[in-house]
Amino acid sequence: MQMFSLNFLMYSLSGVWRPISWSSNCAKLLYSAFTVFAVVPLYFFLLTQFMDIILVVDNIDDFTNNSLVLVGMISVCCKATVIVLRRKEIIGLVEMLLTEPCKPRDEDELAIQARFDKFIRSCSIIYMLMAMSSIASDMLRSVLSITQDQIPHRVWVPYDLNKRSLFLITSIHQIVTLFFATFMNVGTETLVFGFILQTCAQLDILTSRLNKIVDRGAVGYRMNRPLALSKNQQTVISEHIHHHLIIYKYAKMVNRVFNQVLFVQFFGSILVLCTSVYYMSAHITELGALGIVVYTICMFAQIFIYCWAGNEVILKSTNLAEVVYHVDWSPLPVSKRKDLLMIMMRSTVPIKFTSSFLITLSLQSYSNILKMSYSAFNVLQQS
Repeated sequence: MQMFSLNFLMYSLSGVWRPISWSSNCAKLLYSAFTVFAVVPLYFFLLTQFMDIILVVDNIDDFTNNSLVLVGMISVCCKATVIVLRRKEIIGLVEMLLTEPCKPRDEDELAIQARFDKFIRSCSIIYMLMAMSSIASDMLRSVLSITQDQIPHRVWVPYDLNKRSLFLITSIHQIVTLFFATFMNVGTETLVFGFILQTCAQLDILTSRLNKIVDRGAVGYRMNRPLALSKNQQTVISEHIHHHLIIYKYAKMVNRVFNQVLFVQFFGSILVLCTSVYYMSAHITELGALGIVVYTICMFAQIFIYCWAGNEVILKSTNLAEVVYHVDWSPLPVSKRKDLLMIMMRSTVPIKFTSSFLITLSLQSYSNILKMSYSAFNVLQQS
């Protein structure tokens, strides 16, 4: 797939996305084994951290430190599972964008599509660099912990970590697992962000097609004779209406495929922001706080890119009614005027991406999350 090539490359490297071009049964089998090797350690790490919180942790600092990684691992496990189990649905979303009526038809539409593809790729690269800086700082801290005979991340395991070989195996397992988890996380974050922004691209393409109707009407009036639309041109209007419905269908599919991912991401992010800010306020002068600072910044960025993209979709979907309003209605038969009126009425209900029942992706929601996190931080600080 040419669309989202960088995102699917990150998935392939992290073991959750077999390249579509691979047709050999042997290659498929080997990659399936690689997927098991990549995903099973995630769940093992998650389980051992959870058991440590339940059985061992007895103070707020250890709980805060452990919960940061635990919530992140829950999110990554959810994302990895969704990508593996809903592979066909994700391929279907990409194919929908590459076929009619979503496929660009002329140079103007190709320019719109290229602009969004370039922006999505640039944001993916920037976000990947941020995540790499976060995992690099965590690896540095992990190496320092190993040199001091301390496990990088607290876990409960059913064997004795005082044995050097088991200690090293567990430490390496944690470092490698977090490295794979970072690629899975970045791939999913940027892919969902890209799918949401592709809704904006389709709305802009539809707007361009509707504006061509306006331009044609203006030419007719400059010649002092309104141009009546041929049957073929009236059919074009029907295609625009169909395109509008397809955009809503596409957005609904994106929301359905990634609904659990968005829910876990936002619910986990709220918890992480509260606990990480609290932890930094108490340990800001310690070296270990550096990784938490970078991690918290990445969490703020994660939430923001979702909310910003969702907000753009809301604005563009409601603005479509104004575009239809400026279309030259005079040469249209009554049936086509009713069709355009249906587009206007449908546009009064904007396209919204939601995090299950929890949050609608918008800048207002982002502001509410920050306020909620700050309120929770004050409660933790006073307790």
